[in-house]
Amino acid sequence: MGEAQVSLEHLFRVFTKPEHKDSKLAQIEQHLSDNILDFLSQHVVTKKTSLEEIEKDFSDSKVPESPEFVSTHAESLLDKLVAHSVNTYSPTFIGHMTSALPYFHLPLSKLMVGLNQNLVKIETSKAFTPLERQVLGMMHNLVYDQPQSFYDNHLHSAAHSLGAFCSGGTIANITALWVARNKGFLAWQKQVLPLPIVTTTLTI
Repeated sequence: MGEAQVSLEHLFRVFTKPEHKDSKLAQIEQHLSDNILDFLSQHVVTKKTSLEEIEKDFSDSKVPESPEFVSTHAESLLDKLVAHSVNTYSPTFIGHMTSALPYFHLPLSKLMVGLNQNLVKIETSKAFTPLERQVLGMMHNLVYDQPQSFYDNHLHSAAHSLGAFCSGGTIANITALWVARNKGFLAWQKQVLPLPIVTTTLTI
């Protein structure tokens, strides 16, 4: 195979969709998919390899100086990472705050990663932003059960938000505290300062 080369041509190739189904990147993608499916089909929760042994494969703190083929790196991930991961799909697995996902999440995750949308800005997400607002509206409706007119006015309003998605429980808690603090501060400010305050309504 030779050594991996560093060049703009090789870099562009990594960021370009393969033209043929039998291309190297397409083969790597299929190999990774097959490996994951095989891993999830096993009933063993995890191998008996000690954490200390696994840490030896991840003990280098320096960024490698030499490039590596995508195929080589993929094999390394399969051998060192996937093989020693926890199989949350196993029927004998019991884990804190983690469980098996519906199987259709696998192809959906490919859709999510492939589209690579950024919901912070409309110009980088477009359809995903209304979808996110719709899901927040459904969750809000389940909890607060407001009339339809409320959601007609607030669901896609740029001046309102029915909630926020967070990357994890800790961020969600901090965000909720931040919102509560701001709402409390605004209430205090209206009582103390006789000045008109322009704010964005945040409904939680």
